[in-house]
Amino acid sequence: MRVFKKSGDTLEILCRAGEIDIKIGEYLLLYEGEYNMIAQVLDVSYVDIPGILEDLLRDLTIEDSNGRTVFDPYNISSLGLAIREARVLKCKIRGISRSSVVEPNSGWLPSRFNTSVRKAGLADIQTFQKTPIGVEIHLGEVLGQQFTISAKTLDGSLTIVTGKKESGKSHLAKLLVEGLARHGAVVVVFDVNGEYVNLGRTVDGGESPLARSLKILVPGKTLTTSLEEMGLKCFMDILEHVYATPSTSCREMARIWATLERGGKPITLTNLIEYVTRAPMNESVREALVSRLQSISHTGFINDDGEPTRLEKILQPRRMGAVVVVDLSQLLPSTRRLTVEYLLTTISKLLSRNVIRPVFLLAEEAHLYLRETYWEDIVTRMRHLGIFPIFVTNQPDSIPELVYRQADNIFLFNFSNENDFERLARVSKVDGETVKLLGKVLPARSCLVLGKTVSDIPVVLSVKRSELATMGATKLFFTENLAQQEIVG
Repeated sequence: MRVFKKSGDTLEILCRAGEIDIKIGEYLLLYEGEYNMIAQVLDVSYVDIPGILEDLLRDLTIEDSNGRTVFDPYNISSLGLAIREARVLKCKIRGISRSSVVEPNSGWLPSRFNTSVRKAGLADIQTFQKTPIGVEIHLGEVLGQQFTISAKTLDGSLTIVTGKKESGKSHLAKLLVEGLARHGAVVVVFDVNGEYVNLGRTVDGGESPLARSLKILVPGKTLTTSLEEMGLKCFMDILEHVYATPSTSCREMARIWATLERGGKPITLTNLIEYVTRAPMNESVREALVSRLQSISHTGFINDDGEPTRLEKILQPRRMGAVVVVDLSQLLPSTRRLTVEYLLTTISKLLSRNVIRPVFLLAEEAHLYLRETYWEDIVTRMRHLGIFPIFVTNQPDSIPELVYRQADNIFLFNFSNENDFERLARVSKVDGETVKLLGKVLPARSCLVLGKTVSDIPVVLSVKRSELATMGATKLFFTENLAQQEIVG
């Protein structure tokens, strides 16, 4: 193999046909003296040789010459054939080192004739990745070898897992949850599809290592609160953002709340409804407040008579970690948003008072329940408080661009839509060409890992299978045992 051309961070390498067995996304190591360079293969194509079209047409004509042989005593045709079959590997330079020390701004150019080139292994790549050591999470294989990331690279970070449906993104998310919990972290999961409630079981029905760490919270049943616990600010946010209460009605509710407090009456839904029903006020305001208060009452989430769920106890770290799954799968959209609004407000409050330690927040399809004004809050204020989000989505355009620009880690699975790659290419910390070319050829259960976890040196990860009952499989009608099933009717 020989270095052919360099333009910016793009490197082109010539090789003979069959000289190297390499896949798109794998790496080459170039070394000469004390210098090393790794380059990621993005494309393999033929060398553009002048006159190649004429040669191909001549060969086609000879093949049709009724078996006549061409006189070639010096076997020149075989040499010409080897030249015409030569390949060019289009690569992106990912790192240069000198005497095993990475030099980010190195101007070294590999020699076209003296540089040796070979396929790089995972160990070669890792010499360029300055990631933290320890607290490892095993996610699968890279280049046929076990691949782990450090949980420290997720700590204090914003992580995005994205890809089309059935590509394996939820499966990877569960591996991240399991890995974080094994190291003692507290993970809160907003479970929209009921996929995480069985993490306490293995695929064969046994008890999983997460069984003692798992806590399922069902809003209205095992997750409730009182108005006193919720507080005025959170309640006003719910009225405004979840139930679209007009500003006039919101101001009236704040006045009523203050009136009850001054009168020494307990702040309960029953007392609020009773006061709104009897107090003199504009009828349209009364109707707006009564209808919304009754809707909140029917959710069962606010229970002023019972003991509210003590999140400060549930979110305390344990030796085996804590996985708190909030089951949102059976809720109405408004109840779902109410629950999330309360949880984010309460967790932020507990963190600001140093009552609990930082938590990881995994949110699947967050655009379904997270109001727009919360995105910037999560990226800035909540991260400083100690809420470290992991967003999982099959709709990249559902996450605002400001979130992508602040993302520390991206796990990119396959997409079919060109527009999805365009959006990710604009905001990714690696070049857009890498995202587009590698993203299109990713097989199922494989993803492109970008960001802090790999020191911005992207790798293609084959995600391992999990022993947990992940519940993410698509239900099918035409199964293998369909013929044995009894179809009623």
